[in-house]
Amino acid sequence: MKAWAMLSLIGLLLLCTAGCGKDEAATDTAPFQAAIAKYLAGKSMGMEVTEFESLEATGETATAVCRLTEASGLYNMGVRWRFTFERDGQAWRVAAHEPL
Repeated sequence: MKAWAMLSLIGLLLLCTAGCGKDEAATDTAPFQAAIAKYLAGKSMGMEVTEFESLEATGETATAVCRLTEASGLYNMGVRWRFTFERDGQAWRVAAHEPL
């Protein structure tokens, strides 16, 4: 009985640590990726997002830190930029970017 109680306690602790400390559901990056793609194409930058390192949306604005690479893959070069977004109706648009 004592062993069963100990195993139950360990199981509960594992469940708690697996569920505790997790952030709320991750923000969908698709609308932001589309906004970045449109922004980069409009400036003829020839780059694409490879990773969102962070994304924070609050109300009508958002900020994301992304890794980008040269779109053709020919040079295997990449950059890291912070993008600032503004809501444009139902979609998002890039207001500015800065290299990090």
